[in-house]
Amino acid sequence: MTRATRIAITLLTLPGLLLAAGVAQAHPHAWIDLQVTLERDADGRITHMRHQWRFDPTYGQYLYDDAQQHQPGTSADQRLQGLAREIHANLAEYDWYSHVEADAAPIAVKADGDPAMAREDDLLFLRFRLALEEPVDPAAAALRYRVYDPTYFIEILHEEAGGTRILEASGLAAADCHAERTRPRPDPAMVARAMALDYGASVEYDLGKHFAERITVRCG
Repeated sequence: MTRATRIAITLLTLPGLLLAAGVAQAHPHAWIDLQVTLERDADGRITHMRHQWRFDPTYGQYLYDDAQQHQPGTSADQRLQGLAREIHANLAEYDWYSHVEADAAPIAVKADGDPAMAREDDLLFLRFRLALEEPVDPAAAALRYRVYDPTYFIEILHEEAGGTRILEASGLAAADCHAERTRPRPDPAMVARAMALDYGASVEYDLGKHFAERITVRCG
């Protein structure tokens, strides 16, 4: 199994799950609505990013059903937490799909705390927190990040309202900060290539970066 193929099935717990769901034969196969909350410390540095992933109804339902059938636990919530831990652990190798920079210098991330999964209004949510290994002062250096599946098996886009939030150490919104979203503009040939890919096909590694939104955060 190639590295790209392993990434493409990172979130799947059963082979052929999406085919069983009748998902169309083109990339992407699933969709996530993303909300990122950036946390500042008392010195105004960004130290953490909190993720909230809302899965599309079809993908979320199949993940939920799979958790109930295959995860340990005596309740639905316990089995969901088992799935959350499995997904979170699988994503560690790929930095939880998170690519962070400060003035073009990469910033590594690491897990901070346990993930959580919940079903709310018939939709499935995954939430987890990452720590920046080097805090960033957004008044001195623009912080940029992208969140994407390298294989573009899953499309991850920020929610239209409140997709990125910046919080002070107090928990209040940072009044002096703003986040600018740059939408992807992939080459039409790249779009055609992605649309032609069948489930399980060999995928160009890092294909997803061409379809990823870029967020730039500045403060002060």
